Amino acid sequence: MNTLKACATYVEEGTTEHGIRYIEVSIPPIGKGEDIKVRIIPNKAAGDVLGSCSKGANLLIAGRLYRNRAVQGDYNFYLIPTQRIQVVSSPVPLNDVTIAGAYWLSDNDLKANQNQDRHNFTMLTSAPTQQLLSHNYDDTISFSVTSWKYDAERILQTAFKGRQMLVEGYLRSYNGYVSVTVRNGLVEMFGRKEMKEIKEKVISKPDYAPGDRPKVVIEGETKEELPI
Repeated sequence: MNTLKACATYVEEGTTEHGIRYIEVSIPPIGKGEDIKVRIIPNKAAGDVLGSCSKGANLLIAGRLYRNRAVQGDYNFYLIPTQRIQVVSSPVPLNDVTIAGAYWLSDNDLKANQNQDRHNFTMLTSAPTQQLLSHNYDDTISFSVTSWKYDAERILQTAFKGRQMLVEGYLRSYNGYVSVTVRNGLVEMFGRKEMKEIKEKVISKPDYAPGDRPKVVIEGETKEELPI
């Protein structure tokens, strides 16, 4: 499960390489960084406001984030709206992301974790089918996540590969690379704590092959595809 609620600025309309119309918007950064680019796939839930917007319009958006599996090398995030998009007269400081899924460490995470006050990790999550983006329910969506200080220490002490967790944070972008930063204290772990002997076994075991990644099953998710 993942959700995004944000205030974004209308940038332009475009079409993917496989012919799917999208609306590109930019979300102002929180602190350092650059504007976060997100592509919205118009659907019934969004309403008809996107058809009458002009460049620079301020929009309140909400929905699920996806990757485009139909085009190789497309690293943009696509938003499938779950609520009606609204036009507001002035920008609103809103950039909220909620992700529930499995904790994972990629090679890039391991290389980046040299700062004692910071812990980078990956979250693997599921989402309803979206045929336009060639996403099936069993496909995994990965999010790069950064935690700091107390949250970083707590995650290092309690998380292990495959453990289910929920984080709340905000999107950040550097050089076009979009990640999630955890808000202070907004991390929850699911299930029992790992037993010491099991934890030692996981730590000593080499990284899993891609095909052996833990299956992500989030209670309450539906396989139903939202109408486009």
